[in-house]
Amino acid sequence: MTFPLYIVAGTSGSGKSTAVKIVRKIMGTGFNVYDMDTIIVDGNFQTACQQWLRIAYANSISGNTTILFGAVPYPYDVNICDHFHFFHPIHYLLLHCSSVCRTERLQIRGNWTKQGIAGTNLYADQLYNNYISANLPIIDTTNIPPAQVANQIKEWVLTKKIP
Repeated sequence: MTFPLYIVAGTSGSGKSTAVKIVRKIMGTGFNVYDMDTIIVDGNFQTACQQWLRIAYANSISGNTTILFGAVPYPYDVNICDHFHFFHPIHYLLLHCSSVCRTERLQIRGNWTKQGIAGTNLYADQLYNNYISANLPIIDTTNIPPAQVANQIKEWVLTKKIP
């Protein structure tokens, strides 16, 4: 038996951490919504990813649906997790913003170097192009208020949810 899994992906600065808090409040019962960054220990993203898929599996066998917010596929690679085979379909949605917006957001955080920001912007463009090529959904968070982003995510989940 397999279960659906929802992954809201995006690079740092795309709006995941802001949106997850709102989505958690508006999804209602039957949904567990998590920020994948909350259980990282010593920078070990893949161990955290393993744990998230175990948690998602436990949620699923209890009748709840999991929505994970994280930088998938890097540094979180769900495809190599032990519990990956329990999930089908896996629905992906990308949060994306302009490089200018992302740069501003990361500079405000204060712990980013110019090189780190440039690398993140480059990776964000690659990820965006991959989603376009695969015809996967993208929400551009550049000029959309977080509550509206969260509502779009909720709508996306509910339209994919199998009764």
